[in-house]
Amino acid sequence: MADTLEEEMRLHMSEPFPDSVAKGLDYGEVDAVMIGADIYGWASRADSLSELDRSRLLQAADELQRSIGAFPRDAQPYYERVLRIARLALAV
Repeated sequence: MADTLEEEMRLHMSEPFPDSVAKGLDYGEVDAVMIGADIYGWASRADSLSELDRSRLLQAADELQRSIGAFPRDAQPYYERVLRIARLALAV
């Protein structure tokens, strides 16, 4: 686990997408691919997010938090990192 948003984002980009996750499917409340892409996109401009985008990021983080258990166990650490990225971005 990294200490900064930048480091978490770097680590996330160096990880492969989990093989056990079917792309295009929803797990819990989130699309397996889009949740990561959306959160990463918002986090990449965390210091200049509009209030609407901050609200959307918060909603996405909450939906992912509720959905982590729906992912295959071996994929959960990948999505836990995405969630940490969201939380760090919201703290900026």
